[in-house]
This record gives sequence, structure tokens and C-alpha cells, in this order.
Amino acid sequence: MNSIRFGILTISDSCSTGEAEDKSGPEIENFINNSTSEIGKILKGEVYFKEIIPDYEYTIMESLKRWSQSRKVDVILTIGGTGFSKRDVTPEATKQIIQKEAPGIAIAMITASLKITPMAMLSRAVCGIRDKTLIINLPGSPKAAKECLSVIAPVIPHAIDLLRDNKKKIKDTHENIQNSSSVCAHKCQDETSLCLGNVVGRNRESPYPMISMEEAAKIICQSTDPLKSTSIVNVDEAHGRILGNDLESKYDLPPFRASIKDGYAVLANDGKGKRKVLSGIKAGDLATSINLQPGTCVRVNTGAPVPDDATAVVQVEDTKLIEGTSDNTEEKEIEIMTDVKFGQDIRPIGCDIIKGELILKAGTKLGAVELGLLSACGYKEVTVTDLPKVGVLSTGDELQSPGTDLLPGRVYDSNKITLLSILKENGFYPIDMGIAQDEEAAMIFKIKQALRQVDVLITTGSVSMGDRDMLKPILQHHFNATIHFGRVNMKPGKPTTFATCLFEGTKKYFLCLPGNPVSATVTMHLFALPVLKILCKDSSLPTLIEAQLTSSYNLDPRPEYARAIVKWKEPRGLPVAYSTGNQISSKLLNCKQANALLMLPARTTEKPELHSGDIVKAILFGLPQYLN
Repeated sequence: MNSIRFGILTISDSCSTGEAEDKSGPEIENFINNSTSEIGKILKGEVYFKEIIPDYEYTIMESLKRWSQSRKVDVILTIGGTGFSKRDVTPEATKQIIQKEAPGIAIAMITASLKITPMAMLSRAVCGIRDKTLIINLPGSPKAAKECLSVIAPVIPHAIDLLRDNKKKIKDTHENIQNSSSVCAHKCQDETSLCLGNVVGRNRESPYPMISMEEAAKIICQSTDPLKSTSIVNVDEAHGRILGNDLESKYDLPPFRASIKDGYAVLANDGKGKRKVLSGIKAGDLATSINLQPGTCVRVNTGAPVPDDATAVVQVEDTKLIEGTSDNTEEKEIEIMTDVKFGQDIRPIGCDIIKGELILKAGTKLGAVELGLLSACGYKEVTVTDLPKVGVLSTGDELQSPGTDLLPGRVYDSNKITLLSILKENGFYPIDMGIAQDEEAAMIFKIKQALRQVDVLITTGSVSMGDRDMLKPILQHHFNATIHFGRVNMKPGKPTTFATCLFEGTKKYFLCLPGNPVSATVTMHLFALPVLKILCKDSSLPTLIEAQLTSSYNLDPRPEYARAIVKWKEPRGLPVAYSTGNQISSKLLNCKQANALLMLPARTTEKPELHSGDIVKAILFGLPQYLN
């Protein structure tokens, strides 16, 4: 019997009565049953029992005793009830029925969780053994439960071997540990070394679980905290910035009754017929001193104020001149040729915006129209959220800066200028952090140097499976960083990594992008820009459209983001997508003129390819183009 048998016991008053949905239990069940994931491969488990019960100490105890005595489960995972509320009694119930405590498991979970949030120190999880069953308290939230299980998963199989008294497996595990320790001790005499560059001892498979794009997006949202600082800037300097607070109009718009047309302010009751022209009023003039009498009118220009007693404006096209002054410079009399309606072509005071009306909400991105609106409502200065300070660091022994003679085996660094330019195009002011060599001390120095200047460090290279790909272990070992994800089920960009750490008391963010130029460009749009937008409270979303393919695509096992040129047909119809050619991730030339990423689905038996005419979703990141 090789598989580990799990029981999942969700403890929640609201879930047990159906008032709330149990999200954690199914998440953990999928986590265990997914044999293709890293955790699934480690655990080789199956969920035999699952149940939802209320937060009653006696009920929890009875369930734990019943499941462990049945000998049908090896591990019972309780979910929820480990907090500080009066009803949180899972640890108390667990303590009463276990025969041996396993405090190391609880300590490991708390230690890992503290890297994510200081609130983890409030966890009261208890772990222990009853008969031959291991009982582990997990927190109630799906994210926290999965994180804790990920941390302790590697020791669970060995714990079950010990409980089953499987002597051969126990012996094999101990020998493997001792051999690994011996190799590491021999290779790494310096305790601060990470054994980087050890080709023989490196992982043959990434230790990071492969997650979906949807999971990556959720993790980024949950782990990124908007910056709190703001600045006051002039409206003419605020383009592209994010508004820091709600704004109300300081004035009515228009602030006076205004003419919509070039024409004549009249009394609507006069109807058709001849009118004596009293005077003319142009935009910027005052009209308060003019009194209209029956049979008279006042010439007005578009946007000009109309006299208080005027009840309509007749456009000049609906009139004819009857008599001018002797010098032909002014009108004395006109005739109105059409019927006149009360209120026609007059904009009342405040008909566009009323004084005190909310005009823009905090979080609005200030474009040309928004800035025009602010000026119209009387604003000279506005409060905007501060932009995150962002740096770009290239990594790799093979990289050279352009402008120098290219040495054998070297390439010019194209990633950095590409990413710096994308950041500038999106309203950020990035710092060029140079190139870091694939050497531990050099990379640590460069990262420290960068973190003293920036909130977000975007790197390219050193995140895949090569023996010189050392960025992730350096971040964990030397910067105590939390790797929120290290592999994403996508093409290109699978090894994209998102991490955070506290550096000199401030939270810092890492977007570690692949070294291939196209992979770096694609993941910059899909991961780095969203993080930066969250930091500066930019709630705008990328433009997502549907486009019709003009060529065929052999689908990949992973969802693919293919560069394309999307053009619009006139006068109507779906835009069409033209492939930029070979999608190999090192071919930057095929990004040229691309203005969209086609979202191609993963290959399935039923659908191994897409054909010309098929419709797919696409993310726009460039200017629209139109067919000739």
C-alpha cells in the first residue's frame, strides 16, 4: 500500500449549516489529488474521507477519534478553528485526543507563514499522532491552508513510513539524507555558500509547482500592497498619474445660461417675424444689463451668455437680414423664419455639472479628457498617488552593453532597453541597474544596490533550470524572500517568478523574468505591469478583444501568448490577426510591429490546432492599426 490516505475535516459553523461555501476543503482535496503537481507527486495521496462539522469541541474530538480508530486514514487534515475567536477550539480538541505531539510540523508552518505575514504568529495550530494516524491543524483560508500544506508536504511520506513501521523505506530515506548532507558538506565548506553551480547536485526538476495564469494573477493581487504616499502636482503635470482622492466640481458648468448656437436670443412667445436687434453679445461678455422687450432680440455667439429674460436662441441660419445700419457694420432688424420653441439652444446653469458634484473618483487614471475636466471645474493642482520606484537588472555572464566590441561567446543586452522603454511608455520612470554576472557575490551586491533605490526590481535571466540560474535561491537565502510563484503554465515565460521581501524595514517586490528576449517582453506585459499598476492604485485593465486568425497554429500543451499584428476592417466586423512569424522565444525580430498577444488555448486531443478563420481572444498593448 503506497498511497497516503487523507481525511479532510472542515470545521466551520457557517459552512456546516450551508450559510457559507466551503472553499478550503475542495482546494486542499484538489491539491492532494492532482498527481501532476509537485505536491501531488510528493504526497502520492488520495482523499478517503471528507466532512464539514461545526465548531463544537466535543464534535471535533469524536470525529478525530472515529477516523483515526477506523485505520482507514493515515493523515487527518483539519481546516479552520485555529484562531482567537470564542468558537475557535480546534487546537483544544486536538490536544485532548492525540497521544504524541509533533510540534516541529506546527513550527515549520508558522516559520514559513511568518515570511508572508506577521499575523502568522497568532496561529495556534496543533499537530500530533493518535494510534497510527497523523493529525495536522491547517488554517481556514484556502491560500493559507495550501501554503502550510506545501511547506510540510515533503516530510509527510516519511512520517507515514515511520507510523507504518516500513523499515526499508525508513532506511532508504535516512541514507539519502546522509548522502546529501555529506555531498553538501564536502562541496560547501563555507556556511554562507549555496552550492550554486554544483551541476551534479542541482535539481533535475523545478521545486516550484506549476500554477495557472489565473492563480498567478490572484497571488499577485493578494501579495501586492498599494503604496500609501501621495504628492500634489499641477494639473498640466498630472497626465498618466492616478488620482489620490475623490474630487467634486468647484463650480456649476456652465456657470451662466449659455447659447448653444451662433444666432439670436429671443422671447419664444414672439414666434416668427421681424425683430429689432438691440446689440450683440460675444463669448466672455456680460448679459445681465440687457432687457428684452417683445419684438426685440440680441445677437449671441456660441458659448456666450444669454440675457436673463431670453427664453430661446434661434440659429442664424433660420433668419434673414431685413435692415442694416447706414455704414453696414451692424444689424438693425432681422426676420425669424421658423417656429420658436421655449428653451431651445440654451444651456441652463449647471446642466453639465452642478457645483459639488463628484466628477472623478480616487484611482482614476488621468488622461487628456480627465485633465480637461479638472481644469473646467477649477482645479490647478491635484493629489496623485506616488509612482513606485522601479529598476531593471539584467543577469548573465554572456551579456555586454551595446557600443562595445562584441567578444566571442557574448551577446548584446537587448532586454534591458526593451523593458525600460515599455515602462516609460506606461508612465513609469525606471532606473537602469546594469548587468549582474552569474556569480553569487556579484549578484547579491547588485540586488542590494538596487533595493536601496527601488520598490520593485525587475530582472531578466537566471530563473530557469541551468546550473548558473541562481536568482531564486539567492533571494530566499540572502534576502529571506518569499517566492510566491516560480513557474507558470504558459508559453513563453514558464519560469517567471514573483517574490517579495522586507529590506531595511520596507517591503520590496521582485519580478524575475526569463532571459529570452521575447519571453521577457511578453511577461513584462502580463506580470510586471499589473504589479506596478496595483502599487500605484491604477485600476485600469488591459484591453481584451476577439480577433479572427489569418493563419493556422499548432497548439502547445501550455496556453500560449503569441505575438500578432491586429488590424481592424472598415466599416465593421471583427479585427483580423496576422502572425508575426516564428514564435521562438529568442526571436525579438518577430515582436516588431506586434500590437497584441493572442491567447491561444492549450492543446487537447479534441483540438490540437487552430485554423485561419478561428476566433481567439487577444490582449492589446499597442496602437490600433487599420487595413488599407
